[in-house]
Amino acid sequence: MIHGLKRYSCIALFLAFLSSNAGYAQETAALPDDQVKERLSFITNALDSAQPRAKTWWYGWISAYSAGTVVQWGLAKAHWNDVKQDENFPEPRMVRDRGFAEDMLVGGATTALGVGGLLIDPFVPAYGPSRLRPMPETTAEERRAKLIRAEELLRQCARREKDGRGWLTHLLNLGVNAASGVATAAAFHRPWTDGLMTFAAGETVSLLNIYTQPRRAIRDLENYEIKYLGRQGAFRTQPPDDRTWIFGVSPGCVSLRIQF
Repeated sequence: MIHGLKRYSCIALFLAFLSSNAGYAQETAALPDDQVKERLSFITNALDSAQPRAKTWWYGWISAYSAGTVVQWGLAKAHWNDVKQDENFPEPRMVRDRGFAEDMLVGGATTALGVGGLLIDPFVPAYGPSRLRPMPETTAEERRAKLIRAEELLRQCARREKDGRGWLTHLLNLGVNAASGVATAAAFHRPWTDGLMTFAAGETVSLLNIYTQPRRAIRDLENYEIKYLGRQGAFRTQPPDDRTWIFGVSPGCVSLRIQF
């Protein structure tokens, strides 16, 4: 019964989405050309202005996660056969010391999943505007077609930004980081405090990834709908962003520094 309700709910949402898009397309087709030009200019300027920071975030995190994976797995391999003095044995005896290597192995797996997540679910604001620019706009018909695509793209960007900070993203990150903590403690027979530290480190990086994600398309879509589509609300200005995001990788962690 629950699965049936979920299926019908998904179908209803999908049909509603198609219906709303069809309505927007019909409205755009009836616009005079000067309105089409004005709306198209609004959206293209918004998308182009947001793209540099979106690309910095997306490619920056892909690079940071990738470097973290390579570095940590390299360190895991290099230190896998480390030994130390057994302090619990009365006579001098050397035993395996794989704590650091195990941490690097688990950390590398976590950052590898981070790379996979960013590639499987790409950040639309980083590459979407580049696909819109080549569309011609020399005739009224071409401009209307481009405006329909631009409106669709702006909604896709806003939806991707919302999903990036949504509850599902938080739950997936919690699951991955919790699994890393359990693997550290259970699979390697380590104290549970070590597992908690692994979880805390992974969750810190995950939250940095989530809360540094740009959200400009959400505001731009709201402003567009307020200005042109009759949505109720106050027009929101975009504050200047003078921050510089600096990523770094060191053994066992990925760092992020914000420079104002």
